[in-house]
Amino acid sequence: MPLLVGLGNPGPKYDHTRHNVGFALADAAAKAAGAQDGWKVWGAALLCKAALGPLSLLIAKPQTFMNLSGEAVQALLTFYKIPPSDLVVVADDVTLPIGSIRIRAEGGHGGHNGLRDIIGRIGEGFPRIRIGVGPCPPNRDLSSFVLGRIESSEQEQLSPIFGDFPGLVELGFTKGWDLAASRFNRRVDLGSGSV
Repeated sequence: MPLLVGLGNPGPKYDHTRHNVGFALADAAAKAAGAQDGWKVWGAALLCKAALGPLSLLIAKPQTFMNLSGEAVQALLTFYKIPPSDLVVVADDVTLPIGSIRIRAEGGHGGHNGLRDIIGRIGEGFPRIRIGVGPCPPNRDLSSFVLGRIESSEQEQLSPIFGDFPGLVELGFTKGWDLAASRFNRRVDLGSGSV
């Protein structure tokens, strides 16, 4: 059974922050699958079983804080005997303009500490979905930026992603991440709001 992991930090203090876009999209996928009340504590993660169309999958939100995300991911892969190729991780990306999506079948961490920890524990051979939440203003501390709340205007730019996300995940797991990338990858131009 494939595994979708949304990255973020646990606790209400971090709700609606840029760094928790992965958690929010995991919630969106669970809700679309009718599993929004099915979150259970499993080791160092919250976990639910879901179905998106013909696809049955596990959805997880590590509760280890971002920098130790790999601990929960590695435990889930080991217990459920899931190969890294059947894992997809969704994370925020401050190098992409807000509202952008970049899907890759595999690759590096791009400076993201959650992805860095996962790669350090299981290797690079898993797909990832990066969601643009940037760029960080030049006069702003990066940590305070990613832990800052998403403003209402930014929420509007992210909204289409939430509508598309369950279909994106279903397509990626059933037809391949290259096809999902060709259909859903998008870069929002800074300043214009156009795609």
